[in-house]
Amino acid sequence: MSEENKSVETLAGTQVTFIIPDTESLGKLDELEPQFNLTMKYRSTDDWAVLKDKAIRCFFMGMKPIPNENGELVNCGVFVSKTECFISGQMLLVDAVSNLVPGTPIEVTYVGKTKNKNSDGQTCNFLVSKLG
Repeated sequence: MSEENKSVETLAGTQVTFIIPDTESLGKLDELEPQFNLTMKYRSTDDWAVLKDKAIRCFFMGMKPIPNENGELVNCGVFVSKTECFISGQMLLVDAVSNLVPGTPIEVTYVGKTKNKNSDGQTCNFLVSKLG
């Protein structure tokens, strides 16, 4: 017998319990408004451009390697604001937060791009402050 079949047989006799909301709560479900987007979104350079010079307060939640368009893993910061969860891989932002403890409150302000001196392309610039 394979290991997978043993696992299934072991779980087959396990009782699972879950809680169903009360009927009053279920009845109010259609009236509730979305308050927080749980879907993690990658914040691209274009997304940051829309937010130029606007301070974003959020919690730094750690680092996560994400594959880029070439399949290479790129370290990205994971952030949670009052309204959303997002990931960002811009080098200067990642460098600024990489040594912070997950759960640290910060303020991030995208301030624009500068042309790279030694390579093609541009670098996104950020002001990052630890809140306390």
